[in-house]
Amino acid sequence: MFLLAHAGISLGAAVVATGLAGGRSGPDAERAGAAAAGQAAPWRRIEEWVTTLSRRIDLRVFLAGTVVSDLIDKPLGRIFYGTFGVRLFGHSLLFLMIVLLAGLVLHLRRRQPALLVLGLGILAHLVLDGMWWDPHTLLWPALGPSFPTVWQGNWEQAMVDQLLASPGTYLTELAGAAVLAGFVWMLVRHGRLLAFVRHGRIQEHP
Repeated sequence: MFLLAHAGISLGAAVVATGLAGGRSGPDAERAGAAAAGQAAPWRRIEEWVTTLSRRIDLRVFLAGTVVSDLIDKPLGRIFYGTFGVRLFGHSLLFLMIVLLAGLVLHLRRRQPALLVLGLGILAHLVLDGMWWDPHTLLWPALGPSFPTVWQGNWEQAMVDQLLASPGTYLTELAGAAVLAGFVWMLVRHGRLLAFVRHGRIQEHP
């Protein structure tokens, strides 16, 4: 699974979880009611869930968390193993626990939840990668100091082959890209893109 799938599917899952938990956008829905009259109800409801989620967490940090494990491990794999096809420290529970513990301390002392949100994104990444199938990496270094899943072949060509021929790869990438495209379109259509870039949250116009 590559970056678009990780970011898009994780965002979509977080939005759906918000909706299932009874997320509402409060007064935003009332202010947008007339303008949204022509929309299909399901799409309007999804927008409300996204807005509610953005009030609870910084979506910029969450999206960064969904890809940070690969952004750490792939360059390190290239440097130390000569290939991008590797999962290292960034895919371990130790890395996740360090981020979450640091986030908890930061939140308790300064009421800053950013690292906790980053940890949530990292957790989503590990789940989507199915890291339970690679316990040596997931539980590193408890089962030994080495990382067994190092792709020593032509990883770049293998990546292209997966994107072109493996449904498990290209379908998830397309799904993630569709979610991200819908999210960006929602921001642009409602004039919220600048607010998101600045604050990581979605704000209605006054």
